Amino acid sequence: MGIFNRLGREVEEFKQSAKQAAEDSHDYRCEACDARFSTEYDECPDCGAEAVVPAADDE
Repeated sequence: MGIFNRLGREVEEFKQSAKQAAEDSHDYRCEACDARFSTEYDECPDCGAEAVVPAADDE
């Protein structure tokens, strides 16, 4: 296996673990598509809905 294939796989694994960590700790969520964010937005960057609300503590 080439070094670039291995490096590409490691980068992809890092991206997946970073995404999971971000989803695990979120302060806001979109009520329309359930996307999770650590920053408050006026509208959801994923679906465009104006339904971003603070996340409940029990989630």
